[in-house]
Amino acid sequence: MDFQKTKTLGIVLILFLLLLFYKCPIQSVTGLPCPGCNMKTSLYYLVHFKFSLSLYYHALLIPTIVMFIWIVFNHKNHEQTKKLLIVWAIFMIVYYIYRMIVYFPDSPMMYSKENLIYFIFRHV
Repeated sequence: MDFQKTKTLGIVLILFLLLLFYKCPIQSVTGLPCPGCNMKTSLYYLVHFKFSLSLYYHALLIPTIVMFIWIVFNHKNHEQTKKLLIVWAIFMIVYYIYRMIVYFPDSPMMYSKENLIYFIFRHV
């Protein structure tokens, strides 16, 4: 496996972990939800077979999981993987904009006052 493929797989793995298992660094700093916010909640409902709730919290969870599996098993096809990642990223950005217009600041795209910027300006 060459360096570029390893790097791509590493980036995808880090993004997958950040989006699903760690506290969102964007929301921790700004209070604003990121494009991957609510993927954990969506995964929870997906695992419990509550598909409508899963789709409500993040409709791109399943395509994200499919992309992750594709990259793990087809990492040798670098050009096709790169194109699919670009398409996935575009969908994530468009879906994020849609969610911010339709839902923000209500559920599932809520503003969090537990963030660094709010903390700094509250104490200035």
